[in-house]
Amino acid sequence: MVQLDSRKQAVLRAVVNEYVRSAEPVGSEHRALREGLGVSPATIRAEMAALEDSGLLTHPHTSAGRTPTDRGYRVYVDLLLQAGPLPAAERQAIRRRIDHASAEPVGAADEAIRILALVTQYTSVVAAPGLQQQTFRSLHLVPLGGERVLAVVATDSGGFQGHMIELPDGLEPDELELLSRAITERLQGCRVSDLTRDRLEQAAGEASLRQRLADAVGVWLRRNVGKAGRPQLRVEGARHLLREPEFRDPDAATQLLGVLEEQSVLAEVIASAPDEGVWVSIGAENRREELRGCSLVMAAYRVGDQPAGTVGIMGPTRMRYRHAVAAVQYVAGRLTETLRALG
Repeated sequence: MVQLDSRKQAVLRAVVNEYVRSAEPVGSEHRALREGLGVSPATIRAEMAALEDSGLLTHPHTSAGRTPTDRGYRVYVDLLLQAGPLPAAERQAIRRRIDHASAEPVGAADEAIRILALVTQYTSVVAAPGLQQQTFRSLHLVPLGGERVLAVVATDSGGFQGHMIELPDGLEPDELELLSRAITERLQGCRVSDLTRDRLEQAAGEASLRQRLADAVGVWLRRNVGKAGRPQLRVEGARHLLREPEFRDPDAATQLLGVLEEQSVLAEVIASAPDEGVWVSIGAENRREELRGCSLVMAAYRVGDQPAGTVGIMGPTRMRYRHAVAAVQYVAGRLTETLRALG
């Protein structure tokens, strides 16, 4: 780790903060630096040169000012970032939106990334394990009229799968509700991949129509759960990234949109995020070339003691890291509390 004295730390912090704010290279004559640091431009210039020699700042050819490098951002995040709580209004907005959608886990996860994108003005992401790795929470059987029934499997980590089933003889809504409850009570806590036709039939009971419906649900799960093994990724607010100066170039924008559309690149990077704390990956630290112009701030949310998924944001390396870290940390914590209450 680079060793910096207090003045160099102050200069690096001031340069990062000003560059994040303005998106313009920062010079030693910059008013914010002079007033904030209380030293002469010559002193600031010398400290900037030393920081550049250490690889923490760089000097664009067309400007007398300097900008942070990926390494400079890393030192800023690890050593100089002064963490603090989100503003009260933002905490209230996040809490209200997630709590309002918390009747089902998937609603809470979807609202979490919507409000996270809105609050940070970056692209937000939520990644949950593939459906077959998730824990069964409930089965809902919803009458659609006639002989059609919608079967929906919901999981503790916010995943769900729905499928329309046709029966030769329909079941009454009350009977469907009783069957939903019976299967849910007997199989809650199982891995989705363990919901075989035999287990569903045992949970459903002896009635022939129940057996036929359980058989249809089992066939559907056997055919589709294996296809749902990959992590489930949802993205919100891609437009926010396209407003950033770094992505106004058509080639950069096209590459970024390709990453968001393909999702496998993003999923690969998120898969390396740890299960504890807030994880920040900056620029060249991202293993995939397509994400070298971006930073990701991620945190795991949990169900009980187990990680249930990852929520976070993607933005330019010129990111408002303090606010981003606080927002992601708060949303992950709130989502964990909501899922715990639902359990």
